[in-house]
Amino acid sequence: MADARRISSIFSQKLDRAAFTAYFLGAVAPLVALAVVVERFVLPRLHDRLALLGLIGAVVSIAVLSLASFLTLRATTRRSLATMDRDNQRLGSLLQVSGSLSRAEHAGMAALSACVCAVDLTGARAAWVILRGEPGQPSHVQGAAGRDAEKLHEALRERLDELANLVMSQGRPGVQGAVETPTAEGSIVFSAAAAPLPGEAAPLGALVAVRCDPAAPFEAEELQALATLGGLAAVALHNAELKDTQRNFFTHVTDILVHALDAHLNYHSGHGERVAQYANRLGRELGLPEHRLQRLHFASLLHDIGMLKLDRNQQMNPRSCARHTVLGFRMLDRIRLWKDIAPVVHHHHEWWDGSGYPEGLSAEAIPLEARIVALADALDSITSETSYKAARSMDEAIHEIRAGAGTQFDPAVVSAFDRLVAAGAMETARSG
Repeated sequence: MADARRISSIFSQKLDRAAFTAYFLGAVAPLVALAVVVERFVLPRLHDRLALLGLIGAVVSIAVLSLASFLTLRATTRRSLATMDRDNQRLGSLLQVSGSLSRAEHAGMAALSACVCAVDLTGARAAWVILRGEPGQPSHVQGAAGRDAEKLHEALRERLDELANLVMSQGRPGVQGAVETPTAEGSIVFSAAAAPLPGEAAPLGALVAVRCDPAAPFEAEELQALATLGGLAAVALHNAELKDTQRNFFTHVTDILVHALDAHLNYHSGHGERVAQYANRLGRELGLPEHRLQRLHFASLLHDIGMLKLDRNQQMNPRSCARHTVLGFRMLDRIRLWKDIAPVVHHHHEWWDGSGYPEGLSAEAIPLEARIVALADALDSITSETSYKAARSMDEAIHEIRAGAGTQFDPAVVSAFDRLVAAGAMETARSG
């Protein structure tokens, strides 16, 4: 936005210079030449005082008219530039917010971005996304931005809902002129503009902006920009709802599979959830960003999912059991929701020194999330009681994991594990 204003200022200066040059060459220079000719050749031959005064007046009038024409042209040019500058700023704001809206993971984030942009576009005091309520339910505010947005909405709720319902019913933007409204703290003079949030059958809601300056009503260009923003916000809200539905489905199906796996592995109940707890602590300690922590969490829960493909009588057979990483990868890789976690499941039994399975990867070639799951898996296996072995103490597990640094485990992951052990975080992860 600052760059756009700077470019506009430079352009304005250049245009001013060009206009002055054109004025000088097209008006001043010919006028000076005319004055010289009149002074040398005409005035000496005029003896009539009235004719002389008339000629001088004509020359001065031409000079004044040309100057007035130049000033009018300059003022018109500046107004055009100011309009272009405002349009460019609005376009820049819309382009900027379109990116943040497309990245919004939740409806609240999308609504907030739209409200912030509405305030920026129109210079409003505050803006709100007001969504249509379910049948029989009132509308509700999904997001707000601006100074005193909460207080203003409380004071103007009926007026804003009325305008929002109007634009939703008409399906086009609307304006509320300057109106004085009494409040608990005195009266407020405000004007409002609203644009619908288009939906498949009917608008989802409305984007409403308010000014408290009676001398600054909303202009047609601002209303048009608000309508464009409303369309972008509606798409973002719809996409955020789809993402939320997808996450909900993802979480519940994962939970079903984890419980099915626990029932299938009746000797190791709760293993996936405990591995996920350990892995989450390790991932945060290693500084993984949120999207990778989410991937790590679900990969930890499903790291043994391939065991569902093995009969129970094969679970104790080391050769058969080793196939579960490949089987799990094949199960998850073909499903888009789990495609990102499939490589972690595939490689969580690889060793740092390359002596693991299924592909004998080593060091950095093993996905970091798989290296984290490997340690978390080993920790829970050592400290958990099963039908074929007794649980060992956390101290024994810590000693064994430290001994495996550089061979079975990534030394950096073991270092993170040591820091968590020193802070007492691994014991609380297990108990939590």
